[in-house]
Order: sequence, then structure tokens, then C-alpha cells
Amino acid sequence: MADLPEKRGPGRPPKERKYPDVAFKLPDGHYEYLRYVVRVNRRLGDSENDAARFILIRELDKMMRGQYHKKDPLT
Repeated sequence: MADLPEKRGPGRPPKERKYPDVAFKLPDGHYEYLRYVVRVNRRLGDSENDAARFILIRELDKMMRGQYHKKDPLT
């Protein structure tokens, strides 16, 4: 009997975090919109933080591909 494998705990295993948390304050109404998109429409992740992370990474990728850092700030 001692050779039996351990039982798994209830529920899903915790997700591995790939990115550190980033904290910032959203303008009025933006958090409620993220909550609506995540909880009602079931898009962009499982939580408001997942949705914010997805949007931020998507926009940073666009900036990097468009070489935003090389553009003239006066144009």
C-alpha cells in the first residue's frame, strides 16, 4: 500500500507565472470595462489582470515591430 502515488489535490493546478506583476492605476471606468470583457464576454483571459497583461503585451509588440523607438517625436 505504501507504493501508491500521492493523490492530486482538488481543482486545477496553479498556473506558472511567466511575467512579474506590474502595478498601475487605470483611469475611471477602464477597470469596469476590463471586468465586463473578461467576465461577461469571456475574452482576453481568466482575470482582469490577464486581460490587462494581454493588451499591454500586444501594444508593446506593435510598437517594437513598428520601430516606435526610432520615430521622430515631432511628427
